[in-house]
Amino acid sequence: MPTKNPRLLVTLEPSLYKKVRSISKTNGTTLSMTARDLIREACDNIENIGLSALADQRMKSSKIRWLSHKETWI
Repeated sequence: MPTKNPRLLVTLEPSLYKKVRSISKTNGTTLSMTARDLIREACDNIENIGLSALADQRMKSSKIRWLSHKETWI
C-alpha cells in the first residue's frame, strides 16, 4: 500500500540500534515511530540552537533601542 509520507532507510551501528530499540519498547511504539520522534526532537534542538545564536547576536548589537515593558504594552 503506497504511503503519503516519504520514507528513509537508515543504517545504525549495533549499539545505537539497541538504544533506539530500548526506547521503542519502553514507549510501546514501533522502531520507525521512535526513530521519527528522535529525529524530530534533534531537528528542533538544532533549530533552537540556531535561533538562540541569532538572538545572542541581536542582543549584542548596539544599534537596537530596546523598549521598556511599559512601552511594549501601551
